[in-house]
Amino acid sequence: MDAPFTSYDATLDYLYHFTDYERMAKPRDAATSIFGLARMNQLLEFLGNPQHRLQAIHIAGTKGKGSTAAMTASMLQHAGARVGLYTSPHVLNVRERIMVDGAWIPEERVVAHINRMHPYLQDSLKSRAKYTPTFFEIFTAMAFADFAEQDTDFAVFEVGLGGRLDATNVLSPLVCAITHVSFDHMDKLGDSLTLIAGEKAGILKCTVPVVVAPQDDEALSAIRARASEVGAPVRLVGKDIALAEQGREFTVTTPLRAYPHLRLALAGHHQRINAATAVALAEQAAADGRWRLLKSHVREGLARLRWRARIETVAQRPTVVVDAAHNVVSIRALLATLDADFRFRRMLLVFGVSADKDVDAMLRLLAPRAAFAVLTRSTSPRAAPPDELLARLHKLSDAEAVACERPDEALAIARAHAQPDDLVCVTGSFYVAGEVLAALDRSETP
Repeated sequence: MDAPFTSYDATLDYLYHFTDYERMAKPRDAATSIFGLARMNQLLEFLGNPQHRLQAIHIAGTKGKGSTAAMTASMLQHAGARVGLYTSPHVLNVRERIMVDGAWIPEERVVAHINRMHPYLQDSLKSRAKYTPTFFEIFTAMAFADFAEQDTDFAVFEVGLGGRLDATNVLSPLVCAITHVSFDHMDKLGDSLTLIAGEKAGILKCTVPVVVAPQDDEALSAIRARASEVGAPVRLVGKDIALAEQGREFTVTTPLRAYPHLRLALAGHHQRINAATAVALAEQAAADGRWRLLKSHVREGLARLRWRARIETVAQRPTVVVDAAHNVVSIRALLATLDADFRFRRMLLVFGVSADKDVDAMLRLLAPRAAFAVLTRSTSPRAAPPDELLARLHKLSDAEAVACERPDEALAIARAHAQPDDLVCVTGSFYVAGEVLAALDRSETP
């Protein structure tokens, strides 16, 4: 039978017809009536269960899990391993969610994977005997299949949402991690740190070690409870894994060895905590002896990593920083990093956010810092209207502010109001960050 798709664009159009919770303003009741991993397990069985052929590293958390995953993959890659990396959401292109040795999945492999899945997907749309998978589940299955076909030595997976019921939680990993847990997605995960951390800790598996970043006591108690239930050894960053900072360098010390003279291109103390978590993950993944993780691999893997929209400086005079912070904890980390690592006279803000986030709490942190603000929105249906954001900001600050529908135009307005020694900060959403970076990249293309 002829392949149903020959072009990447047609394949992507087909994929976007499947439920995409990331872009839905409010999930439909019918779309959310089936919880659990049944859809994922059915699809993976059709594909021959490629997840069982992976040496996986599984990372959950509220903040920092994507950066931690990228750091882990980079260190193992510098050790000579072939490494798959699955993260979400994307910043510039959906293909960046699935990478092997730092390269986005090629368009032709996306087409090939969907052509293989197509009979199952079509049957699932017609038959009650099969659950219709979501966009995220299809893409996750694609990552499993691609990493297996590409003969990866390790596959690093970032959880999409929560952990216990996330599509990635069909893995039998070598090691897990839980980065910092805070309040986010409370409508889906619960309204207490105990409930949220319990959902994140749902990725823990029997006797599989877990590296845990520093947590509030309530979250840590929930993680420990789950670890005790499944017999998972817990290694705490700040206790079992030490982080010592010395100016621009830092040292991570595990029970096995010390890794001194480490540097990151990524700004912020929080990224050094992520790095400590990632070092412990990479070390544990390589513990079977097939790969030697040397100090030089750790140093090079961290120093050479570039990870878009993480307090990324994209222009000077005025300084323009783009960051995908989309919750209160991430905004606090962003502001702390700007204070510690940047020198500027005034901060000008470009802000757009999903309507289902704790918008007022984020604005309460940002509004007093902004001498001028442009409120904007991404193309995502979840985006809060700029006029609504402007009204909310005016309740918190007397600073001059305007609304603008397009993020690229919002940045242009902010830059026009800035002096050379000012800083323009673009934040609030992966989608806003991605649209701004894409516009800047286009403007720099000859």
